[in-house]
Amino acid sequence: MCRLGRTVNPPTDRSGTGTRRTSFGRPLSPTRLRILELLEAQSTPTTLAALTNICGLHENTVRAHLEDLLRDGYLQRRRATSEGRGRPAWLWEAHRPIEPSPYAGLASALAAVLHESSADPVKDAVVAGRAWGRELAGKQQVEPLEGDRRVDQARSRIVEMLEDVGFAPDPDAANEQVLLTRCPLIEAASKHPEIVCGVHLGIIQGSFAEMGFDGAASTLVPFSAPGQCALHLRATNAEKNPE
Repeated sequence: MCRLGRTVNPPTDRSGTGTRRTSFGRPLSPTRLRILELLEAQSTPTTLAALTNICGLHENTVRAHLEDLLRDGYLQRRRATSEGRGRPAWLWEAHRPIEPSPYAGLASALAAVLHESSADPVKDAVVAGRAWGRELAGKQQVEPLEGDRRVDQARSRIVEMLEDVGFAPDPDAANEQVLLTRCPLIEAASKHPEIVCGVHLGIIQGSFAEMGFDGAASTLVPFSAPGQCALHLRATNAEKNPE
């Protein structure tokens, strides 16, 4: 990435504390750091419109933060493919992204297919998510759930799974109320929010089912606050039968 003919790299942290800093040496503001972390979690380049939607900020505010992050060497951008009249939008991506989860690309593709082909895309998204959740929970290398705190253990494992696929969950002490503070599917969630959230809710229900619980009472509130979604993990005992 270049500015006035010279290469610009992300500034190093001279304090040794891990603080992300601007090219002028000041720490990134909480809002700017949040936008950077959201972009670092994406598996594909992201539009300004999608970022604005999930951040809950004015478009001009988000654009200003992106331009500053570009100046500081954290981001790169390119023009999207032209789809008609007018100048194509910028696509933004982190200069050093987090290792992407295979889940993100698959979930985005699934949302697009269901939007185009399904008569009831939200219902089908939940059904597909349940099957996916069973598979994810079944692959966890953990001991069988035992004792009186089986539901608590199940919730803890689901929080760990959400961490693994890139949602940066922030749970309460009981792992019941969980804030999802990072979205690895900003672009897809912006275009098809009901479908993407249906997949996520289905994953929760399927994970509970694989562990022998009925998680149908679990709820997911998308964009409950700027940059986060609210998940309530509820489950009751159930027979572990195939759905």
